[in-house]
Amino acid sequence: MIQKTFDMVAESYDHPSLRFFHETAQRMLGYLAPEPNATCLDVATGTGMVALEAAKHLPAGAGVGIDLSNGMLRQARAKAQAQQLHNVTFRQMDLDDMDFSKNQFDIVTCSFGLFFIDDMEGAMRRLAHTVKPGGQIAISSFMETAFSPFAPAFLSLYEDFWKQVPPLSWKRLADVAVIEKVYRAAGITDLVLHHEPLGYALQSERQWWDIVWNAGFRGLLNQLSDNELVAFKEQHLDMIRTLLRNGETWLDTSVTIAMGRK
Repeated sequence: MIQKTFDMVAESYDHPSLRFFHETAQRMLGYLAPEPNATCLDVATGTGMVALEAAKHLPAGAGVGIDLSNGMLRQARAKAQAQQLHNVTFRQMDLDDMDFSKNQFDIVTCSFGLFFIDDMEGAMRRLAHTVKPGGQIAISSFMETAFSPFAPAFLSLYEDFWKQVPPLSWKRLADVAVIEKVYRAAGITDLVLHHEPLGYALQSERQWWDIVWNAGFRGLLNQLSDNELVAFKEQHLDMIRTLLRNGETWLDTSVTIAMGRK
């Protein structure tokens, strides 16, 4: 389901309303400050935002991005070509089936991806396996307050349509204590957390719809029939208009960027 959803939204995943993904990538690379000749692996690369940002910092190095979604990887490759970045490659690969060598990379990143994996601790151990001693592992996830009050309004209405609301994946990594536990499980204790208060003021209810239609919420919308989707959109946008009229315009997209050293 995750692969299907992200294949579907791949062409619009770089929509301006989703600017927080690119902002996070820039901040993550700023904190990592890689050496010019470093090697970087970006897991769950999506449209390559972190991998491409890393490539810009590695004039004498190289990067590789992996993802399950072919649609996302097509976008990443097209962006690399358009930006004339020749030191980054993209491969379709599951984190569980990585074929990289032990201690192969100086840096491993996983931005907004680790929380999709059931066994996050096991996944972090697999990431750590590919990092050289002294190398860095960085992940990012949304904070607990992210997308309120708009996401709760979405999920409340979704339940009114007699649909099951699954737990929000990113909530699994919203707690700092969980992030620390995941890193410790991989034997990485040198952990630094950066809390980034990202966000922007919504100009209209349509701007919020751009977010739910072009990212992970799309998977829930796909469970609605055509008629249900029309009704849901109308009712939901009316709810968002009410929130905006009442002064609830700030879209909180706060993230935590976690960095550890092996």
